[in-house]
Amino acid sequence: MQRAAASGDNAHAEGSRTTASGSEAHAEGNNTKASGSFSHSEGFNTVAASNMQHVQGRYNLEDSDGVYAHIVGNGQYSEASGGVERANAHTLDWEGNAWYAGTLECRGLVLTDTADSTKRYLVQVAGRQLAVTEIVAEETRQQEQGTDHT
Repeated sequence: MQRAAASGDNAHAEGSRTTASGSEAHAEGNNTKASGSFSHSEGFNTVAASNMQHVQGRYNLEDSDGVYAHIVGNGQYSEASGGVERANAHTLDWEGNAWYAGTLECRGLVLTDTADSTKRYLVQVAGRQLAVTEIVAEETRQQEQGTDHT
C-alpha cells in the first residue's frame, strides 16, 4: 500500500496514495488529491483543485478555475479505451446554482422571482397537471389581516 502525503501547511491525508498539498487541505480515500487551500477531496481518484472546494465520489472533472464549491464525480475507468473517463454527477457553484447529470425528483419545487425571494411559488403535480401556488409568508399574512403582534 502506498502512503498518504500531506505537504500543505496544516494539511491532512489519509488512505492510499492520497495527497493534500493545499494549505489546510484534507484528502482521504484512494488516489485523491486536495491541492486547493482549505479544500477537501474524498473517494476514489477525485481532485479538489480549487480553494475551499469539496469533491467526493470517483473520477470527477477537475475544476482549477474555482467555479464550483462542491462536485460529485461519477466518472469511470474504461476497459475499451484503457483510460479514465472523468465526469460529474452533480456540481454546485458559488452562487448556489446546482446542476445534476440525472433526473431530479421531488414532491414539490419552490421557485422565486427575485434574488431576495420576495415572491415564492410552489410548483407541484396535482393529478396530471402542474399546480402553481404563491407562498405567502406567515408574517405577511398576519400584517394583511391586521394581527401582527410583533
